[in-house]
Amino acid sequence: MNYTVLVVEDEYEQRRAIIERVNWAAAGFEVIGEAENGVEALDVIESLEPDLIITDIRMPMISGLELAAKVREIRPATQMVILSGYDSFEYAQTAINYNIIRYLLKPISSAELSEELFEIRRRMDEKLSSVIPVSDSDMKEQLHRLSVDEFLLPLMLGSGEEQPDGDELLKRANELGITKEGISPRFCVLVSKFKDENGNSCTGAEHTDFINRVISQYMHAESFIAYGRAVSLAVIETEGEISNILELPLKEIVQTAKRVLNNTCTIGVSREFNKLSDCSAAYFQAVTARRYTSDGTGEVRFINDQEHGEEYELDRVEKSVLKLEQLLKVGNSESLSDYVNSLYENNTPENVNLLVLQIIATVYRVTGAVADKSSLIKLLSSNPIFSRMTSYSSESTIKNELISFCEEAKALISQSQRRETEILCDKVVQIIDEQYSDENLSLTGVSNELAVSPNYLSALIKKHKKKNFITLLTERRMKAAYDMLVCSGMKVLEIAEKCGYSDQHYFSYCFKKFYGDTPNTVRNMSRG
Repeated sequence: MNYTVLVVEDEYEQRRAIIERVNWAAAGFEVIGEAENGVEALDVIESLEPDLIITDIRMPMISGLELAAKVREIRPATQMVILSGYDSFEYAQTAINYNIIRYLLKPISSAELSEELFEIRRRMDEKLSSVIPVSDSDMKEQLHRLSVDEFLLPLMLGSGEEQPDGDELLKRANELGITKEGISPRFCVLVSKFKDENGNSCTGAEHTDFINRVISQYMHAESFIAYGRAVSLAVIETEGEISNILELPLKEIVQTAKRVLNNTCTIGVSREFNKLSDCSAAYFQAVTARRYTSDGTGEVRFINDQEHGEEYELDRVEKSVLKLEQLLKVGNSESLSDYVNSLYENNTPENVNLLVLQIIATVYRVTGAVADKSSLIKLLSSNPIFSRMTSYSSESTIKNELISFCEEAKALISQSQRRETEILCDKVVQIIDEQYSDENLSLTGVSNELAVSPNYLSALIKKHKKKNFITLLTERRMKAAYDMLVCSGMKVLEIAEKCGYSDQHYFSYCFKKFYGDTPNTVRNMSRG
């Protein structure tokens, strides 16, 4: 397999020399694009999807290291080679964090770079081999793998048997190396499905190895196959939003599966949890989340992207009505009235309908256990809210109405989801309108503000706005800059800063690229 390359160099002659005089083919590389600076490189990286970027460390506007940091956010599977005239250990240390596999000192001739490509190829092959599934001939490792699977399978899928308590489960997880002694991690469940180039499901045991190897660069995970899906327990020991922590590893799984395995991969992610006894609920959340990817809005979906709420709303309501049941049996009128009022005060408007149904069910069940049928019917029929429930209809009529009701509910849910995603994108535009002057405004920051994952928000913006977040932000900044140029006497540096640019040259470059003229030219033309 040939690796694809994007060359980034601001000096035209040097860029052409690198592209034309270096023997790329001998080491198994192919140049698929070039860029004059880091801004241009970021514009094309999503469409070209290069395996490798070779860039000078000193460039106008965005340095090579800054480019490497931004590339890692977009394509964590892409590797970097930095060319620099500075032999700095500090640079080399920083490089480790940004997928920089080679740090070459300038000046370097075409022949020397051609030779270096073989070492670069070796390192890329080595990294690739670390995630490509291989057959495991180590009997000890196979037995350990079997023990882990035997521990996780009943936790995820449910065995019908009573599970040990939380302390026992954590102790066993420590023994198996899933967790570490003395550390209280958070968990989440990932459910992944792989398809070949023909769209056929091909998820197999080799994919669990692949997932574990990719994720191991970021955190610990254990994976197994169940019902044609790869199920993974991710063990998270760092602080922060789960969606932010998982953003890079999940992107790398999807991108590497596409480039190396020639597979498309979709992933569903559960809510986070702290007790291993919650694995089963999390597994079904992840299964549901992955099914949401069928709408074409990205390959990764967190359940919170679709079903918001820090608590499981159904569980929350059911817990609420347990107290109601006690008050119905042994409480007085005043305490009963106060409690029902408190239920309404402490629940969201969206939760009230579910709460009403649970109250009705609880009242019916508790009253029916002690009263005769006629008294129960009288109780229900005396309140208008129950009148429809107590009307007599044939079984077929009820069944047909129920089917119709379910179909209407499904259509309403689909309509609501479409409307919610459009509203979400409108909120992104609103945040950009209000905060475009903030130099640090980013997709991750906005996704945290809107309580969705960066992966999902990025896919939504592309689907509904036909542009990515950076493009929307740049357009808003450029329009604001234009207004300031023609309607005020502010200096260009001041305008740049008010539009979120600390570097005036970077601002001027972006402005000229957007409008075709420099800021001063536009100002002079407007005055003329």
